[in-house]
Amino acid sequence: MKLISISRRKAFEKLLERLRQNGAGKAVTCYENVWCFCLPEKEYKAHAELFRSFGAHVESDVKVRLHAKEIVPWGIKKMGAPDLWKTTTGNEIKVAVIDTGISRRHPDLRGQVKGGIDFIKGAGKPSDSRGHGTHVAGTIAALLNGRGVVGMAPRASLYDIRAFYPDGTADLRTIIAGINWAVANRMDVINMSFGIEENSPALHAAIKRAAAAGIYLVASAGNNGGALEYPARYPEVIAVGAIDKQGKLASFSSRGRGMDVAAPGVNIYSTWPGGKYRSLDGTSMAAAHISGMTALQLASKNRKVSARRIKHYLRRSLPA
Repeated sequence: MKLISISRRKAFEKLLERLRQNGAGKAVTCYENVWCFCLPEKEYKAHAELFRSFGAHVESDVKVRLHAKEIVPWGIKKMGAPDLWKTTTGNEIKVAVIDTGISRRHPDLRGQVKGGIDFIKGAGKPSDSRGHGTHVAGTIAALLNGRGVVGMAPRASLYDIRAFYPDGTADLRTIIAGINWAVANRMDVINMSFGIEENSPALHAAIKRAAAAGIYLVASAGNNGGALEYPARYPEVIAVGAIDKQGKLASFSSRGRGMDVAAPGVNIYSTWPGGKYRSLDGTSMAAAHISGMTALQLASKNRKVSARRIKHYLRRSLPA
């Protein structure tokens, strides 16, 4: 579009009359109080000589931006996501978040949640009464919209599997049901920022079924400072420990045999219910970074990459 300005009212009125006589009247949007009108590029070119004869000032209808600042959290920078956005933003990759729910009204998550299921209330859209799921979701895929924060894969699609009660606990059978839902609905990635200390054959069977379906499973290692918890310990899962800004393994992070990678998990700033933001610590936050990174990799390779290759890439490229 073009904005056409005239310095004198009479000249403005005369030019507008000429345009209408030439059949361009319907395409013109007038701002008579400032002697200006707007019209499509095609109409402008057709009447360029007329505008020049009236000494009109012509300018493009440029985009105007808010003076709002978007924060790229330190973990997103540490992972190198801004450089990867030049070639991949996670477009069309489906990431299921099994958690406390996701606040869909948050400005940085609006439109990002494409579906889901609520195993807690049993009906209606999933929501987040605790905040954990919204925080994790923001790190994975908060919008690149010039405000608030941005996630690892800002064009990935989130799927909200609400399996946890407001007190932060879930029934094992509900977790299994959530994984089965993800398989049935053809998710690409499942984020599991939770764990239990003991092995569960039933949970492992669900994990193996999801892996066989081609889903990439990401789980937090645990916050006990010792051995990995389940499901992170299962070989089909990408197990994620937490590091701080200096790249050191956080004291609370589980560690040792079975841990595949470590990612930012200390003082992680992300989305929170009520349109708010909050900083949290935990391997939950670290797992969210890896789920987002996995979405970026899958989008860049059109999903044609094995889970083993993803693990190999993560080990080689992520901060130690």
